[in-house]
Amino acid sequence: MSIVRRKENDRIVFPLLAGLLFAGGLVVWLLFLGGHEADRAWRAFLVNFLFFTSLAGGLVTWSAIVLASNGRWPGALERFTLMGMGFAVPSLLALLALWVGSSAWAPWYGKTFHQGVWLDTSVLFGRNLIALLFFWWFALCYTVRRRRGEGHRLAGWLVFVYCVVWSFLGFDLVMALDPHWYSSLAGGYFFISGLYIAVACWALMACLRPETDPQRRHDLGKLVFAFSILTTYMFYAQLMPIWYENLPHEVLFLLPRMNYPWKWVSWVLVGLVFLGPLVLLLTIRAKRSRLYLGSLASLLLLGMWTERWWLVMPTFMPGPRFGLIEVSITAAFLGLAVLSLGWAYRRWPLQVSGGDE
Repeated sequence: MSIVRRKENDRIVFPLLAGLLFAGGLVVWLLFLGGHEADRAWRAFLVNFLFFTSLAGGLVTWSAIVLASNGRWPGALERFTLMGMGFAVPSLLALLALWVGSSAWAPWYGKTFHQGVWLDTSVLFGRNLIALLFFWWFALCYTVRRRRGEGHRLAGWLVFVYCVVWSFLGFDLVMALDPHWYSSLAGGYFFISGLYIAVACWALMACLRPETDPQRRHDLGKLVFAFSILTTYMFYAQLMPIWYENLPHEVLFLLPRMNYPWKWVSWVLVGLVFLGPLVLLLTIRAKRSRLYLGSLASLLLLGMWTERWWLVMPTFMPGPRFGLIEVSITAAFLGLAVLSLGWAYRRWPLQVSGGDE
């Protein structure tokens, strides 16, 4: 009875705390919109949109990746991936809010660059809103079928749609922040790093579940390890040619990030997010340990939030500035993510974990 009562209390306490976190963070953030740092507040909003949308979309896509690979190892843990659908509406509303507030933060607003109509504010946000809406609609169709133990035919297509949509988000909401910089690998890096965020979150949720089998933690640990290597490779493949060939247009991205005071943030990211798992997750014991893997996954999520911040802010700020603006909107997004993903977890249980169509 005590276990049942504790679970019932958790169902009340956690949503209440998440709701307070969301409401409190949002109210504080809104106070900054009327001040002289409204542009910084909106860009902090953009950072959190990029992070939490990647987390939620990547979770659903991981279910499709495993299924398309004929993997059956997740079992009940697959339910954690499908809960990403809960953030569909918040992510669309957040993108719409970024569109509405674009005059305060978007560098292309009201200006004409060599890209022409491609960087027109209405065209840019219109195509991204349609693309993201299509992804969530397709993900919903997959989720409905997957709950019945089906979805095999849609799994590969969902992975494809994710790659295309997240490439658009990377090109339009990260690369285009500096209209004079371009990189053909920006989209690929963005969707691969989004899957890295999602698998780290999946591993953390598995570790928070006491009954998770150590072998399942080992499997997730291997995925985290593999995607740390893949994300590092995409990072290297994009930045190293820019550096050693001294490409005049592409080097604009590197200059503020390879020099002080942003340089120390870059080195922290290299050590923690990119190269850290190569050492910290090398052993089988590390991947199986609930405390160790869960702690590392938490650090990776913090690091990848910093990576999204690092992608956006150096273009506009000469040095790192982190304060109440960033904390408030991050708390609001975190509370909203907990509420929406928790609702989806309770609302859409995975009834069948295997089976064929």
